[in-house]
Amino acid sequence: MVSILAKRFFWTSILGASALICFVAVSILAIGNEAVGRLVEAEMRSRGQNFANVLMGPGDYIDALLTGIDRTPGSEEVLRKVADLSSIDVYAIFDRSGREVFRSRSERYEWLLRDRPGGVSTGDKLSPSVVSQKGFWQIVHDDGETNPSVIMPLLRDGRAIGFLSVVADMISERHHYQTTLARTCTLLILIILAATCVPFMLYQLRRRKIAEADARIRFLADHDTLTQLLNRRRMQEACDQLLFKIRATRESVAFLYLDLDDLAEINDRCGQAQGDEILRLIARRLASCLGPDDLVGRIGPDDFAVVRRRVADHAAVLALARQMTEVIGEPIEIDGQVITPQISIGCALAPEHGRTHAELVKHAEIAHFHHKTDKQTPLVFFEPKMDEAMHRRRLIEAQIKRAIEGDGFELFYQPLVKGRDGSLVGFEALIRLRDETGGLISPTEFIPVAEARGYIKAIGTWVIREATRQIAQWPEPLFVSVNLSAVQFVDGDLVGIISDAMRAAGISGERLEVEVVESLVLERSKAILDQLYALKQLGISIDMDDFGTGYSSLGYLWRFPFDKLKVDQSFMKALENGEPNVKEIVATIVSLAHQMKMKVTTEGVETEEQARFLASLGCDQLQGFFFGKPLPATETAETFLVGYRGADRFGNRARDEARTLRIA
Repeated sequence: MVSILAKRFFWTSILGASALICFVAVSILAIGNEAVGRLVEAEMRSRGQNFANVLMGPGDYIDALLTGIDRTPGSEEVLRKVADLSSIDVYAIFDRSGREVFRSRSERYEWLLRDRPGGVSTGDKLSPSVVSQKGFWQIVHDDGETNPSVIMPLLRDGRAIGFLSVVADMISERHHYQTTLARTCTLLILIILAATCVPFMLYQLRRRKIAEADARIRFLADHDTLTQLLNRRRMQEACDQLLFKIRATRESVAFLYLDLDDLAEINDRCGQAQGDEILRLIARRLASCLGPDDLVGRIGPDDFAVVRRRVADHAAVLALARQMTEVIGEPIEIDGQVITPQISIGCALAPEHGRTHAELVKHAEIAHFHHKTDKQTPLVFFEPKMDEAMHRRRLIEAQIKRAIEGDGFELFYQPLVKGRDGSLVGFEALIRLRDETGGLISPTEFIPVAEARGYIKAIGTWVIREATRQIAQWPEPLFVSVNLSAVQFVDGDLVGIISDAMRAAGISGERLEVEVVESLVLERSKAILDQLYALKQLGISIDMDDFGTGYSSLGYLWRFPFDKLKVDQSFMKALENGEPNVKEIVATIVSLAHQMKMKVTTEGVETEEQARFLASLGCDQLQGFFFGKPLPATETAETFLVGYRGADRFGNRARDEARTLRIA
């Protein structure tokens, strides 16, 4: 992109060069005209001198003309022929006093007197200044339009005996001179143009290319190559300049941080090239929502920043966010697939939430994270209390990184018992993470962070390997149940990971259960079902977790033959709170599962009354604090497995407690 200054310089140079060329051309033409005049004058001097030589020659023509006595017959006729041959129209003879004594024809009375024998005398006189000149001289008169004339003295023995005036026909000669000089001038101008303009144009072309390259370099330095929006560095510079100005103007500025949700998933579905095209389209849509005074830049792979000036109130920013959401959210069809982009927006106001670019970015990003989890409004405005939550989130993220790199996660195990007699059948493996002080971080805190930062697959793989390793050390036929995330199915290598873990631990598929949520089947039915069938072929039990909390569970039960349904713990809380129809719903779920040849596990059992009610319904397995809290592997073994026998619920150490807790 050529800058305006570069364009102005280019056209100024062109105009200057054109003016110079015009000046040179006019100068050459003026010099040519001057040269033509000088050539005509030289020719007139030559013709006048030649005619004077004839007059002063041996024929005594001059004496005959001065005295009027023609001693040589036909001398006048000879002179006229000489004049005609020399293209002399008129010649006149003046005596030494300057009085005209002979003129070959009258120019003033040409229509009346032609070439009269003996000539004519018009009575003209030469001026005294001309007559008084000494020596030999020639005076040429040429106005460039009429025929030129020359006056000269006729000298004999160094004395002037008269004067000669000659008027010659120089039309053809003048035309010849002008034509020759015009051609010469044209050729000269062309040579000058070739010698100056061609190098000048080459220089200007090179200069323009250099200017274009410089402009392109500056553009690339300031803009994102994919979307053509401002890049992070230029956005920061422009924002800093604006923040400096508003210190004086005291206007309010809104800094909006927004990103495209699920860009990685879009790239997986459509490919990287199509994902880039979607980003370009979203950038154009985003720019179309903004005014000339607003700033917009791409500051991350799927992150954008918008600065809106002269913000009147929160409602104006909400209206802008709503417009951006609607415009960007219009469906995009690529290769037969329809993508509906969604964005999350956080906003920080200046100077209310920060006076520097760093503060605004930090606070807008914090608000943006809150909007990703709560889309009830078009955007979320920053609040000071959010800063503490973000600080906590960053600490958790750092702890997750350290745990992944240094094997810092732990598995706790919660017992699962038979519904009819409370005997131990297996455990659910639950991941735990400790903070720097050794305290436990709740999974509800670190799991969302791990999902947002893409750590879930690595964590899930570790859980599978550790759970299979641990259950191999505990008595058969106890099994372990692990939860699977949708992310673990994306790459299609889940079956290989699980089979490798089982092979390394030396266990069969009957000792492993995997739990999936119904949304996994709803969103990725074909790809997920294929992998679930492959796991089932390994003898692994496939359980639907949190059954009853979704909206399409019944519609998908027949699409995949699950081995077990896990009734969500919310039903037990509702039962404890005495909410109506809960017992009937749980009874229906148990009956439905049994009709479809599936076992039922109920979570969240915390009282003996709940346990007896579920046992009366024929619920196959129970899980909850009433039977045991999740414990580390060593404590689990000490508490539940010392002296374990298949018919026992907790082993020898808990035999006394078993008598009081046994429900059947």
